[in-house]
Amino acid sequence: MNHSVGSSRGRIDDEALTCGAADYDGADWAWEFLRRNEDYIADWRSSVPRHLPCITLKDGTRLLRLRQRFPRAEKWGLFAFADPRRCALDATVVWHAKALKRVVRLSARMPNEDSSTMTRALADFNGERLAVIDTEGVQHVSIKNLGVRVNVEIKGLSVLTAPFAAIFELHDLDDLSGQAEVLKRLHRFTDTDVTTLQRSTLSGDERLRQALIALDGSLNGKTYRQIAITLFGDKKVAEEWLGPSQFLKDRTRRLVAKGTELMKGGYRDLLS
Repeated sequence: MNHSVGSSRGRIDDEALTCGAADYDGADWAWEFLRRNEDYIADWRSSVPRHLPCITLKDGTRLLRLRQRFPRAEKWGLFAFADPRRCALDATVVWHAKALKRVVRLSARMPNEDSSTMTRALADFNGERLAVIDTEGVQHVSIKNLGVRVNVEIKGLSVLTAPFAAIFELHDLDDLSGQAEVLKRLHRFTDTDVTTLQRSTLSGDERLRQALIALDGSLNGKTYRQIAITLFGDKKVAEEWLGPSQFLKDRTRRLVAKGTELMKGGYRDLLS
């Protein structure tokens, strides 16, 4: 699903907010807010090239190979610019490893005939796989299924589709519990029945959806009341808008403020 970016402030049509928010995780929500940021849109418009070719490998992994760094994209938390006209499930969004809170880091060793070490290939992990090879040859792979995502950084793998023995890295004991949890998620991607995956609490988050709708309404010049009607319906607004509690007005204001905050940088807190 494509959205046209307006010429004045880069606003996106609020009638086409998302294209499958039920399957969104934190990174997807982060992109939805970032792509509405007019400064990001301006940087994307002036970037050369605007679009980098993404190829699909024989195992179904999509791959983006970077021949150079893109510092202006990196300041937004991305390896390279993504098209703000495209929603999260339609865009090629590659979040920079430094912007992510949890990354599984591993060194890949080539298996040998005498070794009994378990080997894996990317194809063993069920889900949508998006990989980027940075300018230093490090492979960063995002694996997502049913609203759950795990980010993996791989060093030492010469061919992305080749089998390898994984040596997992732990940089600090304070990170032990967090790494244990994300490794469990990664292991569940190898199960035949991926429905055992535990969804992120951000998947299909109603408050984020409402904040996104409120933000779009605000960017398109709608009043708080008009935004509230979009969110809660004519009947509820007619009954409660002028009520003594001011609850609906305050809730709408808070949603607009939250959406604006997320668009202007708070989206980074949604990245896991």
